[in-house]
Amino acid sequence: MRNKIIMWISVLLLMTLVGCKNVEEDKKLEESPTFTLPVTFHDGTKGEYVLIGKEGKVGILVGSGNEGEAVAIKFIANQPDKYMWHFWGEEDKISGDFKVVGVDEDGKEHPVLLFGNDAVWQYSDISISPHNGADSHIPSNMMFPSSGLWKLKIYFNDQLFEELVINGEES
Repeated sequence: MRNKIIMWISVLLLMTLVGCKNVEEDKKLEESPTFTLPVTFHDGTKGEYVLIGKEGKVGILVGSGNEGEAVAIKFIANQPDKYMWHFWGEEDKISGDFKVVGVDEDGKEHPVLLFGNDAVWQYSDISISPHNGADSHIPSNMMFPSSGLWKLKIYFNDQLFEELVINGEES
C-alpha cells in the first residue's frame, strides 16, 4: 500500500512539473507587425513611412515611399545601420536613460545599440523630442551579431517599456 501511495505521489509530482513548464518556452517568437505614418515629402508629394513595432506605442522606421507604395527595408545581420525610433506616451515613460537589450533565438542577451564602433546597452538622458507625429524619437545605430529573430527589450530608466521582435537576415 505504501509503495502505491509513493508511486501515485511521484506520478502526480511529475505531471505537475511537466504541466508547470515555463509558458515562455512554448511561445514562439513572431516578427512584430509594420504600420505606416503619413508624410508629405520636401517636394510636396504625399507619402508614408513604414515602421515596425506597436502602433501608438513604439516603432522603428524601416522604410518610406509614395502613398500605398512604401516598402520596408530588411535588418541585415552583422551590418551596422542607423534607425529612427518613434515613441508615443507620457513624457516620464519615454525619456531618460534609453536601453535596448537584444535577445537572440537561444535566449542570450546582447547589446545591439552602437556608439562609435562599440556595442552598448544604453544611451543616457534622452529628452522628449516630437517627430513624424510621435511624442518623441531617438536616432540610434544598431547591429545584430547573427541572423534570425531578435527580441528587442526596450527600457527607459531601467523600466521595461515594450518588446519588439525583428528578423535579422543574412546579407
